[in-house]
Amino acid sequence: MDKKNIKRKMERIDFSDEAEIRLLDEDKEFSVNIKDISVSGVRIIIAGRIVKVGALLEIKMYVNQRCIQCKGKITWVLPLRPSLGNISIFDVGIEFTEVNPEDAVFLKELIARQSKDGSSI
Repeated sequence: MDKKNIKRKMERIDFSDEAEIRLLDEDKEFSVNIKDISVSGVRIIIAGRIVKVGALLEIKMYVNQRCIQCKGKITWVLPLRPSLGNISIFDVGIEFTEVNPEDAVFLKELIARQSKDGSSI
């Protein structure tokens, strides 16, 4: 999939932090790096693990010291570069499927503030 053709449903802002992901079909947790975030999803970098479009998962992340736990599904996967040694690296889009309403409001307000300021969180 060509990243240029991916349409954004919601405004995204740069966000760099780690998160814990649990693929529901594997029941195994692993760490990922978040690259940007919106009210409707996140873009992450996954190293050393192949994931499939449509895979369901749970996400645990800290955004401005607030723990947000939600569910999502993988909507796109792009290889970033050929394997580095034996480790493949992928850029992955995740759409939130279940978010606590208070967390959704928190993200919406945070993203609106950051977009206005032009800074990243």
